Amino acid sequence: MKLTLILALATVMMIASIRILRADPPATAVAVTVALINKALVDAKPQATGDRLATLQAAAKAVMQAHPNNWLISTKLEAVLDQPETNVNKQVKSLQTALSESATILNFRIKNESDLPKGFPEPCALGEIQLKHYPSYRLARAPSKKDNAFFTLFNHIKSNNIEMTAPVEMRYDESDQKYQQIDMAFLYGAPDWGKLGDAGKGVIVEDIPAMSTVAIGLTGDFDPNASTYIEALESWLAQNASDYERDGKVRVMGYNSPFVWKSQRFFEIEIPVRKRVRAAEIAKP
Repeated sequence: MKLTLILALATVMMIASIRILRADPPATAVAVTVALINKALVDAKPQATGDRLATLQAAAKAVMQAHPNNWLISTKLEAVLDQPETNVNKQVKSLQTALSESATILNFRIKNESDLPKGFPEPCALGEIQLKHYPSYRLARAPSKKDNAFFTLFNHIKSNNIEMTAPVEMRYDESDQKYQQIDMAFLYGAPDWGKLGDAGKGVIVEDIPAMSTVAIGLTGDFDPNASTYIEALESWLAQNASDYERDGKVRVMGYNSPFVWKSQRFFEIEIPVRKRVRAAEIAKP
């Protein structure tokens, strides 16, 4: 989200209380993995270099096995595990760093500043690639470049006594692996709020049917020039091509205001997907 959106969110959410929520995976599984990491780091300290490396390698593999869908963690740990053991001391230090960063990722808590729309799934856990299922919902959408529709949408919901929800939705078009924002939408808290149709000043209120997406949870601000995370989602689609296919434009779901430090601001990148229809199903009478 760009500066305009950040400043505007400050106005909207200034009086909102900050609550902590946790999405998948369950907190108990997270606690077990974090404890495993901490124990490995402590146990490895007095060991000889070779044994220390083996202890940390075993912990890294256990962490990846416990959280196979956490792309951020797997990427960090695999990068170290795949290094040739030509400099054991360097690899030990790299593993210590990667395991500590993995614990930080697992311990991350999303600061929820506004209610989700009715029936919406909770945000992903940080780093997790997750298949999400959304109910039908209503939104107000306006064309946007560099978040310049925010105040138009804010004035729309204010004048119609519509409460602000999170997330804010932004859709993107792709060109040469760069992503240009094409519109922005405020999501209504319930599908029976407001009136459908042209609301004036470029705002269109529309109903969105139930949908599914593949999403990844991240922190900071979305970089339209960075395609790494989108490539990770596309890789998920390729691995699950027998069941799912792409069904829409890349979208970013932004959850936090500037009252949250940039390193703690949470957003999701999502690609809409649909169940692939099999030939056998088509042939059914």
